[in-house]
Amino acid sequence: MRTRILVVESSKLLTDLLKQYETTQEWQIYRAYTLKEIRQCFGRTVIDVILLNLIELKQNGIVILKKVRKLNVPVLLINSGNQLSLSIEGMKMGAFDDILMPFNIDTLIEKIIEASKAKIKVKSKFPLMERFQNVLIAATFAEAGEAEIAKTYLTDNKVK
Repeated sequence: MRTRILVVESSKLLTDLLKQYETTQEWQIYRAYTLKEIRQCFGRTVIDVILLNLIELKQNGIVILKKVRKLNVPVLLINSGNQLSLSIEGMKMGAFDDILMPFNIDTLIEKIIEASKAKIKVKSKFPLMERFQNVLIAATFAEAGEAEIAKTYLTDNKVK
């Protein structure tokens, strides 16, 4: 089963790096930068892990984290040493983990695998919880004025 990773960044630096590992790690990489793009991505597919580039997004990344945490998807923060306060704030808000730049690619791969397993564990333990989670995701989209994405998400995921 492929792990679907959403990279939230404006540049394609992380996205291009991760695409080199798509085949060997069985990953599918998506990229978004704005909340609208993130909503559209969730409207098209189920995301397993989010990489949030705080280096580029700074405080806007914390705003995005607050919104995507409602979706119960593990979020890995990518940050630099000179913005540690953002990492601390993000971890307090429920980010799965953070990785400081420059990082070792093996460490990043390890963290992505850990985050993916954490989501799978929740899915296998609580199938009813997963369906409820999908309803909440759709409700979040509907509340944000994205009724079509919410409808598509419910239909595609066969939520009852």
